[in-house]
Amino acid sequence: MTVEPQQTMELQEQPITAPRLLTLPGQILRRLPGQEGAFWVLFALATPKLFGPIFTIGLRRFLGPGVAGVFDLATAPYKLLDNFRNFGTGPALVYEREVSKSAANTAWTLNMLFAVIVTLAAQLLAKPIADFYGHPEIEGVFRLLSIAYVFASIGSVHFYLLLRDLDFRARSIPPLGQVIAAGDIAVLFAVWGFGTGALVARELVSVIVGAILLWAVYPFRPHLQLVPELAWRLFKYGAWIGAGLTILFLSQNIDIFVGGRVIRNKSDIGFYTTSWKLAFIAASIFTLVASSMVFPTLSRLRSDIAALRTKLLKGIQQLGLVMFPAAALLAVCAPVVVVPLLGEKWTHYRDSFLVLSLLAIYAGNRTMLSIFFEGYKAIGKPWLVWAYNSVKLAIMIPAMIYGAHHGILGLALTYIPVQILEFPAALFLARRVLGVSLGSVWKAASVPLMTTAVMAVAVIAVELFCLKALHLGDTFSLLFCVGTGLLVYVLALLLLNRQIISEARGVLIKGL
Repeated sequence: MTVEPQQTMELQEQPITAPRLLTLPGQILRRLPGQEGAFWVLFALATPKLFGPIFTIGLRRFLGPGVAGVFDLATAPYKLLDNFRNFGTGPALVYEREVSKSAANTAWTLNMLFAVIVTLAAQLLAKPIADFYGHPEIEGVFRLLSIAYVFASIGSVHFYLLLRDLDFRARSIPPLGQVIAAGDIAVLFAVWGFGTGALVARELVSVIVGAILLWAVYPFRPHLQLVPELAWRLFKYGAWIGAGLTILFLSQNIDIFVGGRVIRNKSDIGFYTTSWKLAFIAASIFTLVASSMVFPTLSRLRSDIAALRTKLLKGIQQLGLVMFPAAALLAVCAPVVVVPLLGEKWTHYRDSFLVLSLLAIYAGNRTMLSIFFEGYKAIGKPWLVWAYNSVKLAIMIPAMIYGAHHGILGLALTYIPVQILEFPAALFLARRVLGVSLGSVWKAASVPLMTTAVMAVAVIAVELFCLKALHLGDTFSLLFCVGTGLLVYVLALLLLNRQIISEARGVLIKGL
């Protein structure tokens, strides 16, 4: 590793360019139109997020809630430590006005260094974590998962350089390859009787394939290099984002840490975490859309706060157009979702559908509030993300401890009072920092909210009619509910505001 003196400045270098068009994937991608529109964001991010749940649901149907519970309890600390793996150096590359090869090499070196440290820490913490949960089998699962940290860091700089370029065409290749390769391997492992090992294999294969494909589509070839001034600048900005993401993760997963400790039934935890995954299918897609499209767009406008506000509000409107109805549809259909989707091994949890309903509502609302975080990062105040989520975490820890003593429903119910407090606090902060008024937020979100409310009422009526009057099974009732929801939502949009649909088409093609 070469440590270079401060006078080796990136001002003496040309900004790093993207030579990926010289590769075979690049030649194919170059022929495709448009790279910044939301279509490519959705294709790059939503496609694996849609294929992924197919494998997730299939594997969990086959393996059952107990196996799912063990894996998810191990995954929570694994993902927590993963936040320390790059600790914000990737977003710092996106934020920089220009990125030299020295800066990219320095970021890559920092990432690899952090990855090795985190891997060693994970090996030391594996047994205490298993003892904390009271399930010895978690130790081996966690040790195996931690191998992924180094492989993930190998391609992390490539990922953020593609994000910086807003080249979502190229970014569409790695995640799609990951989900297909990892899903196929996991299915084989499940059929061969590896149980939890099938889910572990899926994670490891996904990370390794992702690194290989990122190097293929963006052939930046890093080497160990550490320029102190660059390292400090990247770390100074990125550390706030890293800290913010870590606290955000804890605030989102404190229910798993607390619930796993208090609720010792692995199957109950498996149903809760699987409900969380179902609730956050749409939420995770559009959270990634926000961070992948909204953040780079707003970063370009940080010197023009008025234009930044306009784009931010447009982002709220367009994301709300799909996020609100997706969350509401899952929430109201929850009574007829569990058995058709997860299978007979999960029949015991059909009457616990309220857990899924509550988590779906929380997922939708939280995703919309997270758009403000992209604004704070874009104006150079990433520390606000850390501060905001630190306060939220401080409130949630005692609340979740209390809720966990009332089972998995108590955990899910805890999110309701938390979000009642969060909404006014988030809107107040956005007003003070970004100058985004409550009236402008309502104007942006009103049409999606009103059409979603109409849709939800219609679906509830159809659901009750199918179950109570026609005595249809869950599967047919679910099909009728989904069909009704989609039809009513589209018709309500056409009646209330046709223009918003054409604007959505423009965002899909050209971006924000």
